[in-house]
Amino acid sequence: MPRFVVFFAYKPETWARLVDQPGDRTAAVRATAEAAGGRLEALYWMTGGQDGLVILEAPDAETALAVGVTSMSSGAIEHVATHQLLDQDQLLAVLGTARRVRDTFRPPGT
Repeated sequence: MPRFVVFFAYKPETWARLVDQPGDRTAAVRATAEAAGGRLEALYWMTGGQDGLVILEAPDAETALAVGVTSMSSGAIEHVATHQLLDQDQLLAVLGTARRVRDTFRPPGT
């Protein structure tokens, strides 16, 4: 099943609620992923421009995006970015296709 990484950032008021009532958010994320047909692999917190990331297995990009949209629609999150992860074999397939079709591309203005 394809894997995706979902970066997210909470709104300040969400952090305020977490400070007042801290808890493990893993169960909520897992339930959402499973309800959409996916599987939560990991939830990590981080510092910097994003507050955390989710590694998610999902049958397709639409399912992965639905998990992010569900979170955004709650009003607790101000930013979500979903990216599909590729393993080495998938990368090699992409590069092979790029090699095969690259001569068909024409840059703008040429």
